[in-house]
Amino acid sequence: MLRLYLMRHGETVWNTERRYQGMTDIELSEEGHRQAACAAERFKNIKIDKIYCSPLKRAMATAKPIAEEKGLEINAEKDFREICFGEWEGKTVPELTETYGAPYINFIREPDKYGFPGEGSIENVIQRIKPGVDRILENDDGNVLIVSHGGIIRLMIMYIMGLDNSWFTKMWINNTAISIIEIKNDRRLMLTVNDSAHLSTIGNNDSNFLRP
Repeated sequence: MLRLYLMRHGETVWNTERRYQGMTDIELSEEGHRQAACAAERFKNIKIDKIYCSPLKRAMATAKPIAEEKGLEINAEKDFREICFGEWEGKTVPELTETYGAPYINFIREPDKYGFPGEGSIENVIQRIKPGVDRILENDDGNVLIVSHGGIIRLMIMYIMGLDNSWFTKMWINNTAISIIEIKNDRRLMLTVNDSAHLSTIGNNDSNFLRP
């Protein structure tokens, strides 16, 4: 049996400013480090056999406290980096709305139908992450933690569970939120989506929810 724990990185300053991060390598904020510590506490009594992580700083810093507590190495997976948004990165939602108008708003509303700078389409990103996800599904068992990014985790869930690309706008992943998928005898069960109960002691901030 394979149980996947999919966790988004902690908060960054760009999250609070509603700036597109993409593959820009942004550090965790002070709040993000507190969130990572809460996540590590959450995993203290959960057995983890292996950790995979996006190599971007915000993801690695989120995975580090868990890896240290478990005595595990972090396996960096470059294909688990966030969606590349090209020239949109570093810009806020209002800035993009003002500069690009309808093409940007169309993307926000139906990202499965409209392209964007950088990687170009949701389908292109799915094709990028598939080999890494498939290796884990085919070769690993036990409890595996993947620390990545909000957009990528949504795409992982969609790919693993066989959901069409329209589902990208039908779920959201908060900072350090945990989603769990269990795979046993080729049966795939979605057990949890976007669980951030461990942040209750410091407040759960979803201010980075990108809306025009």
